[in-house]
Amino acid sequence: MRADSEPMRLLRQCAELCELNARALQKDSRLARRTATLCFELSNQVARAAWLDGNSASNTLAQNALHLARACRPLLFT
Repeated sequence: MRADSEPMRLLRQCAELCELNARALQKDSRLARRTATLCFELSNQVARAAWLDGNSASNTLAQNALHLARACRPLLFT
């Protein structure tokens, strides 16, 4: 997968946002739910972009991104 592809660009953004969310959770920030929501939405975007890319590496990325979205989901309702 090319480093400048849409799935990879979204994946980098997702990683940065997940890091921000982890810091918000550590600090028990009021913004943790918002950052978790953004992580959930962005990981779903990564999955969609990777799935549409259509190769086997992209399909694996899509599956992993969906696992990440599922991991973020419980944080939305705490």
